[in-house]
Amino acid sequence: MSTQITWEELDSEELRKREDEIIGHGDQDDLKDLRSWLFRESVRLTARENAIDEKVERFEIERKQFREEMISLNHQLEHDRRQFRLDSELFEKRLGILKSGFDKLAEDKKRLEQDRIKFEAEKEMAARARLETGAFLFRGVNDQGALHKRYKDLIKIFHPDNAGGDHEIIQIINDEYAELTMEYGA
Repeated sequence: MSTQITWEELDSEELRKREDEIIGHGDQDDLKDLRSWLFRESVRLTARENAIDEKVERFEIERKQFREEMISLNHQLEHDRRQFRLDSELFEKRLGILKSGFDKLAEDKKRLEQDRIKFEAEKEMAARARLETGAFLFRGVNDQGALHKRYKDLIKIFHPDNAGGDHEIIQIINDEYAELTMEYGA
């Protein structure tokens, strides 16, 4: 009953039937072929099982490496999130400092503008007072002769070398005298 069989071509059901037939009724050559095929198939399956085991081991190693990388990346991500929060808080603090600085600058600018307006008003009042002082000192003068006489008298009284002298009043007297001299046409 020796037939040429290609065992690889048979499906599992046909293979079982054929094996049962050879075991029950087969001759020595068929049994030898069956044993040879079973040995080769056993070797092939063992090799395939070993290959699958190697792939499973590689897969497990890769999975372990992937988990370690994932854990490492999660730690890095958490660290980066904490750093981002800290940087955001620092930025907010710095922004708050800048805002308060700008607010203070705005207040200072407002105060400075108020001081400038006040100073201008005081300066204007001082200029008016100076003009009034000059006009007061030469009040009643209506010609060149009276002007010259009043000027000499005032210089004697307020000269800085005298005990009651004042440099600022001398300046006011000189300015008013020069103005009135031009007015009276000397």
